This record gives sequence, C-alpha cells and structure tokens, in this order.
Amino acid sequence: MKTLRTILALAGLLLTVGVYSQELEGKLWVTISNSTDIPSLNSEGDLEVTNNTLSSLISDFDITRVEQALPSSRQSHLQHVYEVTCNCDEQDLYKAISEEISVWSKPEIAPKYELLHTPDDYNLEFSEDYALDMIKAEGAWEFTTGDTNVVIGISDGNYFLNHEELVGEYTYVAPNITSPYYEHGTAVAALAAGNTNNGVGKSSIGYDCKLSLVGMNYNQVLDLSYMGVRVINLSWSSGCWFNQYTQDVINECYDNGTIIVAAAGNGSTCGGASNLVYPAAHDHVIAVSSVGRYDNHEDVIGDPSTCHQHNSSVDICAPGYNVPLTAGPGWYLGAWGTSFAAPQVSGTIGLMLSVNPCLTYEDVLDILTMTAVNIDAQNPNYIGMLGAGRLDAASAVKIALEYGCDGGGLNSGNSNNNTNGGVTVSDNTGTIGTSVYSDSEGFNSSASYNYASIEDLQGETLTVYPNPSNGLFTISAMSGSDLSYMITDMHGRVVYTLQTNNTVFTIDLSSQTSGVYYLRVSDLSGRHLMKKLIKE
Repeated sequence: MKTLRTILALAGLLLTVGVYSQELEGKLWVTISNSTDIPSLNSEGDLEVTNNTLSSLISDFDITRVEQALPSSRQSHLQHVYEVTCNCDEQDLYKAISEEISVWSKPEIAPKYELLHTPDDYNLEFSEDYALDMIKAEGAWEFTTGDTNVVIGISDGNYFLNHEELVGEYTYVAPNITSPYYEHGTAVAALAAGNTNNGVGKSSIGYDCKLSLVGMNYNQVLDLSYMGVRVINLSWSSGCWFNQYTQDVINECYDNGTIIVAAAGNGSTCGGASNLVYPAAHDHVIAVSSVGRYDNHEDVIGDPSTCHQHNSSVDICAPGYNVPLTAGPGWYLGAWGTSFAAPQVSGTIGLMLSVNPCLTYEDVLDILTMTAVNIDAQNPNYIGMLGAGRLDAASAVKIALEYGCDGGGLNSGNSNNNTNGGVTVSDNTGTIGTSVYSDSEGFNSSASYNYASIEDLQGETLTVYPNPSNGLFTISAMSGSDLSYMITDMHGRVVYTLQTNNTVFTIDLSSQTSGVYYLRVSDLSGRHLMKKLIKE
C-alpha cells in the first residue's frame, strides 16, 4: 500500500473517486420539483414510486439511489436537485430522461471528482524550497505571516490530522470523510497554511492563517462558504463539460463573498492540456496552472507532452513541478500537479485578506493579475494561455495592503471621506457617532486606517455581545484608547466605520441582511484585532 501511495503522490495525478464503485455505475443530477416524484425505499430495500413511468425507468436502468445532491444550498432551485445513481451507462439514462421523463427535468452528468522573517524550517527537509523562493514568500512575510481570524478552506480527499504540519492549524474538520486519499489532502492543506517556524518539516506560504478541512464535493464547498470561510481551495476536477448546477453552486459561494481557487488540470486531464477542466473553468473561479523553477510551463523544456493545462480559463500560474511538500507524517518529497500549484495561490490570498479583509473576489483577482510576473518570454508557445503569469506573493500582499476597501483600486494614504447615510451608534449618554456604509458607488469615511502593521493590537481587551445577534451588538473596549472600528460584509463592502475612545457602545446592524460580518479594530499605530460577527 505504501508503494501505491508513493506512486500517487509522485505522479500528482488526479485520481477518480469512482475507483471503488461498480464498473457500470452512472450518476446524473436532475431537478425534481414535486416530492411525490422522489422514490423511497420499500421494506425490501428497493426504490418505489407511484408514477408508473418512473417506476419503469427505475427498473429498466437499475436505479439504486435518488438522493438530494446539494442539501446545504440555500437556493430554492438547487434544493430540488437530486443525484440519481444507476448500474447503467449514464449516457443512456441521460437520453431516456431527456426524451421521456418530464417530471425529472434538466438532467446533467453528475460531477466526477478527481484529485488534481525566515522560519527555522524553511530549508529543514529541503536544501532549497524553490517554490517558496519563486513566489517570493519571504517578501510577503515582511508584511504578514497571516491572521488566525482568516480561514482557508480545503476541499480535498482526506487528511492526516495528526501530521506535524497540521496539528493546531485547523479549526474545523468535516465529519465522516470517507476518501482514502489522505496524502493528497494533507499535501494541499500543508502547502496553503501548514505549521511553520516550528523546527520541523517545511514552511507554508499562509502559515498563520487557519484551515477548515472538508471532503471533495460541491455540497461541502457550500458548507464552508456558509461558515464564513473567505477562500476555498479545490485541487480537483469534477468534469470536462459545463454543468449549470455546479456553476450555480459556485455563484452561490461568490454571492456569499467566498473566493474559490481551483487547479486547472494536469495536461492529460480532459483529454489534453488545452482543454477546459471544471470547476477551474467556471465563472468566479481563480484557475491555477503550473510552471517550473525557470518559469517554464513545460516540465521538460522543449517537450510539450510534459506540461499542465493552458487555455483561456487559466488566470495565474504557480510552481507545480517537483514541488517540495509533505504527504504524510514525517514524509517529505517533491510532487507534480496543479493540485499543488493552487494552494500556493490560496495561501497567498489568505495573506492578502489578513492585511485587508475588505477585498472582494474582483479585488483579489485584479491584484494577482497586476502583480503577476510576465512569463511570455520563457513560454512563447503558450502566450495568452497562462493567464497573467506567475504568482508574486510579495507584490500581491503589498498591493493588498494599499488597496482601497471600496473596490476602487489603490488607495492613496488609506484616508476616506463620505457623505452617504449610515448606522446610528449610541451609548448610555446618547449618540456618539454615525458610521457610514458602502453602496455600488463605493464608500468614504472620516476615519483614517493605517494598515502598515499587521501586528496584533496589544494590551486591548475587546468584547462583543451578544454574538450571534439580531443586529444589535454591544462593543466593550477596556482601555478607552482612541480606536478605529470598521465592519465589512462577506463581499468586502464596508457597512460601518467609527473612530472613538468610548469604552462601551452599541451598534445597530438590524437593517443589514443576515450573515457573517467582520469587525476590524485598529489603534493609531495601525495594530489591529479582528472578530467575526454573526447577524441572525
């Protein structure tokens, strides 16, 4: 078994979850609007339904399961999507439903998930960590090593939770992950935000951010999004064709303010390196392909058969050939795959959000694009197919630090002024200030925010209660020093700002929609604290 695992990790191949399924097992996603058309199990364990046409379909195609595909979705139309499993050719079932079964509508082939300061452990296991050097990790760490309030979601195979690079790094693990691919998930998670500066193993780009770990499916991606996770890494593919259902899932996450990063594919994926791979090719996804230590897209320079995906969907590249990583406790090696390029981008986004939690998907993509290193000269045969170029984490974090919170681009001096309306703030002596909110035109504020330091605010005890709340939050700051308060929603829009030395006051977000908000409190030197607020 160890030999097989080593081969899988070294190859970096995308491995099909269906390996352990019956050879002819097929799966479709369909919309079932009427509950009476959902089959149930009888006492013998067989599916039955009152509709005679459906009953015949179940028998003819040996349909074994009909289960809700996306129970975590809060979109009505996605709550009616069901996964139909049969011991049959799914293309035959697709044709039969399309032509004969009107009560099971909009059939799509179901997703087929495939796994696609200098720290004291920087060169501990590897004489050179070329990947971290290339993306200028140490330059990024000059600005921040991450914020524990920023969580990077990893949707992958499985995880060695006792791994020295993961212990203490994760805040959530989905229950009942059944995939056997522990090595792949461990490698991806540790690349994004594994333990660093701990005297063992290797370094990780986003190491002071935290991790949430779930299995490899779209429903658990939705779970992460509704937990308030801002960036989610998908180092897997789900198909080689557009699927409206899965695009709708990505859109739902995007609407929540979640930034999705996905591996673009490993060259042979979907039949060829120029072909689109999903979810990377979906809208509102940052798609990541690979380069080597010389910014070469071909692993063996001059051999086009050795490259990973290159097409119109690719947004950016990161090191993806012979990437130094860990696949198991005490096991460090080099491996190939866009699976390992993507988490370097996800970890960098974690750093960007650590210095500027206001950033939206569009902001992050703009920053990654404007700061990417142009690699056209090294790859003349792939111009226009490698996105903006190679990731430069140092430049991306620096620009994120200077970026405005209104989606308006670079902010000169981080000082803003506003005449828009606002949320009333009061204490027991009456109104103490009026915060401002953003709209489609952006926001301004009388407060000035200094993001030059990412050091935690020292000597300040801050309490927010109740939390969750119906919209009324009481803020208690014990020191009484002059502090700046800013609250952003899941899209990075500022809904509240205030500068005051009051120790206790209440803010009213009852006019805002239910969901997760982020409170950032800064002192005059720019040191800060962050807290998550939940409005019910």
